[in-house]
Amino acid sequence: MKTVADLETRLLNELKQWFPKQCRDNFKDFHLYYQESKPGHDGAIIICSEQPANHEFKLAMPEHINKGQTIEQNFYRIRNTVLMKLPVLSY
Repeated sequence: MKTVADLETRLLNELKQWFPKQCRDNFKDFHLYYQESKPGHDGAIIICSEQPANHEFKLAMPEHINKGQTIEQNFYRIRNTVLMKLPVLSY
């Protein structure tokens, strides 16, 4: 990610994709994963129910995305407690 705004936009987009998937299967747990930035390679975040196929992605937080919260509530909670601590911004 190039900027904090890019990272926030990506999180919001991931949550917008998460919500309908969660509604289709409310027993499934979804987690936030991240890929660390490296020189010449931007970091990334993704929300999925299983470990991503790319094993460079690591679990960003131990708890799953909160099923009882809206997209916006999850966005603010994750942004304020987890997002800025992830090493995903460009060098």
